[in-house]
Amino acid sequence: MNEEYPFEDGRNLRWVLEGFGPDEWLCSSVTVTREQFLRVRGLFELGDDEWMMAGVYPVPIEAQGPLRAVVETALFEEGVDYFLGAQQDLPSGLWPPRGVCGPFPGPIPPP
Repeated sequence: MNEEYPFEDGRNLRWVLEGFGPDEWLCSSVTVTREQFLRVRGLFELGDDEWMMAGVYPVPIEAQGPLRAVVETALFEEGVDYFLGAQQDLPSGLWPPRGVCGPFPGPIPPP
């Protein structure tokens, strides 16, 4: 584990499952914990992006049932497009500079 990068191994992350209706408006948003994500990440083709840090991923229809079984608050509606992606979740809520795991603002470049 790289202690200089606070998001290594999925640390300090949360995942958000969002649904967008036909008008492209956000109609649902559910937070997914690390433990839940570990149970469902095999449903997605992530390649080298094992923690979904590169962006959001569409939730395929066939993954909605298994995802709902793990994330019980997730509701899937017909005609809504769902996406899952990672967000930083540092205790301070701020991005630290590279090499520092403290409450400092600023973007963090990948390792």
